[in-house]
Amino acid sequence: MKRLLLIAITLLLLGGMGYFAMRNSHNVSLNLFGNFSIQLSVWMVIVGSFVAGWAVTELWQFISHPHRFVQGFVGKFSQYRENKKLQITQKFETASLLRDPKQVRKNFNKLDNQKTPLSIRMQYIEQLRYENSTEELLVKYAELRTKYQGNLQVLLPYLKLAGEVKEWDIVERLSHEILRITPGHPDALEGLRQFHINRQDWVACIEQERDLLKNYSGCLITNDIALTHEDHLQKALRQDPKCLKNWSFRYLPQKRDSKNDKPLEAIGEAVQLKKSGMFLEAGRVLKEAYESTASPELLDTLENVFQESGADEQILEMLGGLHKSRQRSIPASLLFAKLLYQIERIDDASKVLSEIKLPLSTTKFQLTKLGAKDKGQQMTEKWSDLYHALRFLIAVRQDRSEDALREAKPLLREAKLIGINS
Repeated sequence: MKRLLLIAITLLLLGGMGYFAMRNSHNVSLNLFGNFSIQLSVWMVIVGSFVAGWAVTELWQFISHPHRFVQGFVGKFSQYRENKKLQITQKFETASLLRDPKQVRKNFNKLDNQKTPLSIRMQYIEQLRYENSTEELLVKYAELRTKYQGNLQVLLPYLKLAGEVKEWDIVERLSHEILRITPGHPDALEGLRQFHINRQDWVACIEQERDLLKNYSGCLITNDIALTHEDHLQKALRQDPKCLKNWSFRYLPQKRDSKNDKPLEAIGEAVQLKKSGMFLEAGRVLKEAYESTASPELLDTLENVFQESGADEQILEMLGGLHKSRQRSIPASLLFAKLLYQIERIDDASKVLSEIKLPLSTTKFQLTKLGAKDKGQQMTEKWSDLYHALRFLIAVRQDRSEDALREAKPLLREAKLIGINS
């Protein structure tokens, strides 16, 4: 009813203005007092009437419903502020995408207050990597971590930055903190994995890799892990021979052959014994493992044990036992000869080498075990070179020039000089 009344009054006013406009050539004359009058254009009067009508309506609303009027006014003002803030935020995000530090800083300063969302603050700090140094960025992240304790919006980017700049102590602390908040978080597990790789703690490393492969197998984040996991398992066995004792490999897509772990377990056990000064026991473990597996890697470790023991004669006798055994192999005999030469037992080394017979054709570096049952075993280039190098050095020490030249020829073969494997 009130709206109809207002419409009727408005139409009467407009009709009256139209009548006066026709009478006064589109002008309206207002006599205020005496002979003083004002000539106004009819359009000015119409606009003024509308403004006056709006003002009267708003005044009526304020008088009749003051609470509703205030709420409407505040709502419109808040909407205006929100639209303005949204526009600034969009400008800030555009400047961030364009990597424009000046515009980023300008728009962030307009947004920076106690109500600024943490996401905007983190986005701003991410942009600072194009301006600030590593140390300055780490300080800013540390300050935010203190201010927003336990907030993943801060911890995760902080962890990523620490990993990029190889601040491994920070990576470890942040990873453990994230895992306390969210157990099994993949970013934290990957952070600890990288930390342990840097420290070469392979036993702890494979634990993180197992959790990642178990929960995220086949995903992008585990592609590289799947390729290096077997190598890390082997390194872990060298550090701790019992680390896989109760280990389940169900998380792997393919069944794993554990037979290859025996030499690694022996190496790991020998390393532990060696650290405790038990060199003889370490040598015995390696000798027994070699007798059952014939893994050349065991010989490398046995050589290190011999050197670190101060050339213990008993360890040398173990190698001598391998050389005299019916199941003796050329690698063990060559290592025995090498150690004899190193401790100046030239004649003994020469005697051992004389018992090793190479095939006539050595272009493919194929050597055989001395045992009749093991003929045809291929030898690596490493052992072939060692054989000829020892014979060359012994010939030089014994002043046998012609023999020395003959043994030097395989070491200087043309294929090796031009980098082509024969």
